[in-house]
Amino acid sequence: MNRSVKMVAGLGIVVLFALAGVTGTQALLSVQQTDDGGRASNATRVAVASPEQRRMEDAVTATGTIMPVRAVELVPNAPGRVTGVPVSSGQQVAAGDLLIQLDDRAARAALADAEATLREAQQAYTRIERLAESNAAAESRLESARADLHRAEAAVMAADADLEDRTITAPFDGTLGVIDIDEGAYLDGTTPVTRLSDLSSVEVSASLPERYFESVKPGQTLQVTTPAYPGETFEGRITLRAPEIDRDTRSFEMRAEIANPDRRLAGGMFARSRLLLGSYDGVAIPAAAIISEGLKSYVYTVADGTATRIDIDPGKSLGELTEVRGGMALGDRVVVAGWDQLSDGAAVSVEGDGAQEATE
Repeated sequence: MNRSVKMVAGLGIVVLFALAGVTGTQALLSVQQTDDGGRASNATRVAVASPEQRRMEDAVTATGTIMPVRAVELVPNAPGRVTGVPVSSGQQVAAGDLLIQLDDRAARAALADAEATLREAQQAYTRIERLAESNAAAESRLESARADLHRAEAAVMAADADLEDRTITAPFDGTLGVIDIDEGAYLDGTTPVTRLSDLSSVEVSASLPERYFESVKPGQTLQVTTPAYPGETFEGRITLRAPEIDRDTRSFEMRAEIANPDRRLAGGMFARSRLLLGSYDGVAIPAAAIISEGLKSYVYTVADGTATRIDIDPGKSLGELTEVRGGMALGDRVVVAGWDQLSDGAAVSVEGDGAQEATE
């Protein structure tokens, strides 16, 4: 019995010492959490940064398609059998170069016959005209001879045009598309034989939202990139802004011309255009400071050891920084770390200036 009592008493003493240890620890922690003024501190430790002034660019981007400035489908003006194809697919040609030759034997014969008839008509008209000068011929005969001469001249012109229709020539300097025509093939006069594109300069066509209509004007410079040449930028100049808005899409078309002397850009390429509309000085803060809840965004600023919530309107993204439209001054200190433990009016303890860390 005495042994049991001693054990219970021993356990009680241990519990008392344990309670005393907890109390002592709390007291020690309380002492450690006091500030230099001797009062207890429940301030949340935060890192802050100052807003920065940055040069902002007001720019708009759009996707579009690269097109040749001039391009035509080449179709023969008359049916016939192919007798010559002196060019090949993708070849550079000059205006007037022969591309496709059709059988022209009948056309040459018709031209020769028309030219012979014209010579006879010219001789007859000259003879009658001399007689008319001596009143030996009636005026009616002279008029008839003049009409015959005009008809002969017209017949020569028609025969010459028919002969020209037996050839397909380049209407301007350019690059040929695919040619799948061989000698001996018969062309019906309606099917295109190839495409000719002038790639000395190309055109970019893109659509922009209605709100940019007043800001876009011919002569402005834009930057163009394409997946075909990663990391490269091509410069163009706006040549057209559509005079009206599309009622279905509420957008308008713009076109820009890009010099392409080396023919690197080709029709049909995907293009992303960036048009700089202007620039201005703005205020930017680290993106890490911005808290978003639904459609609202806000930050905490620190002044006199107190956190204040400020609603903001985020603007353009600048990498690790984000533009803030209104509500911030360059001298403010904005919380970039520790804001998840804050509420408006909470006491804070600043660890240090986090501006450099936040933007590196």
